[in-house]
Amino acid sequence: MRELIHTHKFTIFSEIFKSIKDSIFPIILFLISLGSKIPKKYGGNYTEILIVIVFLILIVVLSIFRWKKNEYSLNDEGMYLKYGVFEVHERTLPFSQVHSADISSSLVQRIFNVYKLEIDTLGGDKKSEISILLSKQEAFRVKEVIFNGSKNKDKVEIKQGDKNHKYTCSLKDLFVMATMSTKIIASFFIIFAFYSKIEDILPGKLKKWAQTSIDDSVKGVSRSDIIKYIVILILFVLVISWIISVIITVIKYYGFEVIRQEDNIKLSYGLLDKKEVTIPVKRIQSVTIVEGIIKKSFGYFSLNVETIGYGKDKGESTMICPIAREKILNKFFEDIIPEMNIKYDLTKSPKRALKGFLLVNLIGYIVAMALIARFVPYGYYIFILLPIIVIWQYVQFGDNGMYNGEDLVVLRYRKLSRETVIVQRECVQSMEKVQNVFQKKRAIAKYKITIAGEIVGKSYVVGHMDENYINKNYIDMSSINNISRNY
Repeated sequence: MRELIHTHKFTIFSEIFKSIKDSIFPIILFLISLGSKIPKKYGGNYTEILIVIVFLILIVVLSIFRWKKNEYSLNDEGMYLKYGVFEVHERTLPFSQVHSADISSSLVQRIFNVYKLEIDTLGGDKKSEISILLSKQEAFRVKEVIFNGSKNKDKVEIKQGDKNHKYTCSLKDLFVMATMSTKIIASFFIIFAFYSKIEDILPGKLKKWAQTSIDDSVKGVSRSDIIKYIVILILFVLVISWIISVIITVIKYYGFEVIRQEDNIKLSYGLLDKKEVTIPVKRIQSVTIVEGIIKKSFGYFSLNVETIGYGKDKGESTMICPIAREKILNKFFEDIIPEMNIKYDLTKSPKRALKGFLLVNLIGYIVAMALIARFVPYGYYIFILLPIIVIWQYVQFGDNGMYNGEDLVVLRYRKLSRETVIVQRECVQSMEKVQNVFQKKRAIAKYKITIAGEIVGKSYVVGHMDENYINKNYIDMSSINNISRNY
């Protein structure tokens, strides 16, 4: 006989809020259409109030029933769930099919000691297959049982992890991350966009007063002073943008911590919305070292992972290191992902490929510059940027490289950021060699590998490599185990 357990009572309030949110607009439209059509002898205007009261009572009653019918139990092999009011669902979820069990809690939920446990199996859609609200202790207990299959499930303890295998992100690192983030530029344009719309928002009298004040203040002001004020304004907006970027980054990644525990990597972060994410190491297909233009110059990097059937929340769960100094990179791999730790010497693009690389990449810039020079006043000054673009393309070419190892494949390329991708050889779904007629004459080719994805595969491409090296190290697909057998 199963011992069924109810979810947290906070589920009732969550269901009430969700029902009101989903029904608020239809109810408002219904009440507006109803208007004053009901005669006074049948209630008149009070009918609308009565409808709202009845509606709220129904929502509360249904939410209580949903909570009462939402039950679960655990055993050594899996999790049993029972839910539904008018249509009762019973489901058994084997632990062997679970690939992720993540915990999160908003600020309001933490006040009531409530945590949301989201469980997914391989092949699920973007919405978590199971999402239940539990107390903090119970959420961690269930998660521990799922991953460890403890027989003594009532006495499972929350492990804190080995301190020698833990990385934390300090507030100083978050400030650096926010300073280097593209959110500053985004905030800059948002502020200016808002500023440009103020004229449409302000009342006519206030708009006229503001315009008069500006006209009076600029009378007698020299052109150099106006330029000075504009520069100060831009600097002020940049500072505001930086502050916004810092606030967003700190709220999202506050208390970031990554711990290696046996066969799992555990992430926890968040100030208002606290998240606890577990990534099974066996699900990791590739690791990407990202070195942005600014990050690289200051000696910082970030680290992302691609996993099978994981990272449903807009890719957030794939970032296992938002920012860190390059000097700890080797230590991070040794402690957190030793399976992907590899010493390698990249084979770079041959010099004979440089001419074709520059030609292909510069032609678009040159056409765009010619159009600007033709149609924009003083647009010919745009050609001043051409040497800078050429140097940048040369840097991109210099970063191209690849390495084929016995167990791992490494690709390096640069878009804006320099990315070094380390791929599990057994996770490669397909590989492709691509070359045009001109590249064939010079024995140059593009190398592309694809790993499994949620819907379509994820591909990595490094171009302008030596064709002979690609042919020599071409992956033998017959030696790669079927990915479904490994995962």
